[in-house]
Amino acid sequence: MTLLSGFLLALAGIVYALSVHLTRRSDPGEITITYGFIGLGLSLILTGINLMIKEPKEYHNYVIGGGLVLNFIGVGAFTLIYPGGWHYPNVTYVAGTYVAGICLLAGNAFANSVLNQIEERARQLFEKKAENTQKYSEEEIEREVQRTLEESLSERDGFSSFNLGIKKEDYDFILGKALTDSEEKRIVVKDDISEVESLKLARSGKLKVSDDGLDSASMLLAQAISTDPATQSSNKKGIFRSKMKMFKRHKNG
Repeated sequence: MTLLSGFLLALAGIVYALSVHLTRRSDPGEITITYGFIGLGLSLILTGINLMIKEPKEYHNYVIGGGLVLNFIGVGAFTLIYPGGWHYPNVTYVAGTYVAGICLLAGNAFANSVLNQIEERARQLFEKKAENTQKYSEEEIEREVQRTLEESLSERDGFSSFNLGIKKEDYDFILGKALTDSEEKRIVVKDDISEVESLKLARSGKLKVSDDGLDSASMLLAQAISTDPATQSSNKKGIFRSKMKMFKRHKNG
């Protein structure tokens, strides 16, 4: 309806201008009526085009309202100031206001049309891709996964079924030393450090010296580091005998 009204107003302005033979020297009232009709008609035509856009953006109505207001202000100002006030800078203000409204309406229609075309094309491509995509059920997906796992652990892939050891086949890479060399033999070197031998004798309780105090200390050390119950019992008896021997020596001395 808005688009049709705009066409009728613009057509009425053109018909009126032809009927009065409008020229530059025509009556100011005739010029005002002609350009007022044409100006309002053009605004309504652009507004109707904007209202016909499908799926407009959220800012759509605000732009239409702003453009219409600017156009009405421009047309109203022209009818009020023409011809007495139609001079610089009034001409610039009025024309700039009207042109700004026209640009808002035309730009909004163009932007929404382009965006809708892009979205529609993207939707069509998505639907076409979805149609070409084969759909699988959950059972088919599970069977495919099971088959893939079985193939990955089969003998054809160069790995054994259980330990994933690399088989002897022709490869494009060189196997490392860790995969090709056998386990090296261990060489055990006997420890013959004198301190270690003394520690072993002390631990076994076989270290004998002339000093009863050192004998007792040796027994205590053997008891402390021994884990064998029989050895611990024997060490306790040896310690008891050493203490008794040392006590008798001091008593006789």
